[in-house]
Amino acid sequence: MSFVLNDRDARRRILWGTAGLGMVGAAIGLNIAILRNLQPIRRHTLTMAANWSLYSLFFLTNREALLHERLAKKEYLHLRPLLSARETDEMFSSVVAGGITGGILSLISFGRRAAIFSGIGFFALVSAVGQYSFTLWNRWRREKILRDKADKYNVILEPKEEGKLATMAASMRKSFLVDPISRLPEWFPLRRLSSTEYRGILELRREEVRTELDALRAAISAMDNREQALLRKLASLE
Repeated sequence: MSFVLNDRDARRRILWGTAGLGMVGAAIGLNIAILRNLQPIRRHTLTMAANWSLYSLFFLTNREALLHERLAKKEYLHLRPLLSARETDEMFSSVVAGGITGGILSLISFGRRAAIFSGIGFFALVSAVGQYSFTLWNRWRREKILRDKADKYNVILEPKEEGKLATMAASMRKSFLVDPISRLPEWFPLRRLSSTEYRGILELRREEVRTELDALRAAISAMDNREQALLRKLASLE
């Protein structure tokens, strides 16, 4: 771990990340203490902040160590430092570090080996979501800086290529615009009806309703005729 702490950028990320997550923990502890009326409030706030700071320090240190190892291996193999590869390495390091931290936290909190796996899975998922959100924000920030520079120096940026270079967020937005039923295979029993088919079904239902109404009218007319015949018969008897 010493080589990670000797790196100024890694040390800065660890310290700022620990401070930020510690403040988040303090805010959560303060709100919990106020809502549950836990006294003294300051002690619960500081305890939550200390716990968050401790585990975030452990998580970020492991993350930076894993990231440094992967980058050193690629540098040894003389691989090009691509941005997409950097983002992949950050995601891998965050997920593994989150799983390690979650397993240790679950073991300390519950004291059962069975809780380790759930802790690993939960914290790995949380780390993946957090890293993905940070990656999206970082991409947006870089694109904004490029657009501002381009506007300042009157440079026309080339349009972004679609396909493999499209971000996951853009792919998700595009998927919402496509009818999900149209993606189903042909053998699937569920499909989207066209306007012509839907109008045909409505016409068929309308004809069925008309037929039923005609049958009801005929039945009512027959009942009226029987009633009139019965009344005439009673009148003749009198």
